[in-house]
Amino acid sequence: MKKKLSALLILLLVSTVRAQVIVAPTILFMSDQSRYGTFIVMNRSNTPQEISVSFKFGFPESDQQGNIRMQYDDSLMASKHSCEPWLKGFPQKFIINPGQQQVVRLLVSAPSGIPDGEYWTRLITSSTPQAKAIDTVSTGITANITFVLQQVTTVIYKKGYVNTTVDIPEIRTLPDSSSMNLLVQVSRGGNSPFFGKMSAVVKDRAGNIVYSGQEVLAVYPRSMVIKFAMPLSKLPSGRYTAIFTLDSERNDIPGDDLLRVPSINKTFTFSIE
Repeated sequence: MKKKLSALLILLLVSTVRAQVIVAPTILFMSDQSRYGTFIVMNRSNTPQEISVSFKFGFPESDQQGNIRMQYDDSLMASKHSCEPWLKGFPQKFIINPGQQQVVRLLVSAPSGIPDGEYWTRLITSSTPQAKAIDTVSTGITANITFVLQQVTTVIYKKGYVNTTVDIPEIRTLPDSSSMNLLVQVSRGGNSPFFGKMSAVVKDRAGNIVYSGQEVLAVYPRSMVIKFAMPLSKLPSGRYTAIFTLDSERNDIPGDDLLRVPSINKTFTFSIE
């Protein structure tokens, strides 16, 4: 008698480029003036896809070394900033044939009396091929492998007057065996997350550019540390100047929804022995 072994492999996909199922937009804004929103799920695979939609509160956070991870277990932040309990999606489960797309409608029903500001949650779109699972027979064991692809995007709900501020209170170095890491602390104010980007340009003593980098930012907590890692193999001993530019430009957010702040420029000098 054969034994049946089922394995569920969950792949978390944050990049829509490589995914078989595409979700757009990556950030959906709703408000007390517009309580309805829509997003589109597109099937670019060759098989029908079973789709389910769910919500989960979370946000990116960093440690003091600039390592960023998603935080899904902060109940205090959720009690203050989550819009998950107010959201409903229609439909929540459906099938998309190859080359087709489905419009999903969201309705937000926020309670009255909540403070002004932006509230958010993560929209999780899970897709499973409808085709029969692959069977591999070996010594009487059958393995059914089901791939569940998850795309995590963002829903923002605006209530009343919203604003954000941003600053760079500290810059420091943290070398390791292969890199000189520039750690930039970004502090946020106001009642809303900050969406923007930070660029770094490093010049040697002669003014030559030896490094350039850019990071797209989404600062939800009050402070985050952003890391720029420069290979030590490309940096001889000497004195360097780093120029950081922080602004609120984002190509993936409509201009009407983007909270703009004045651009910030900071200069930082450091040495490599």
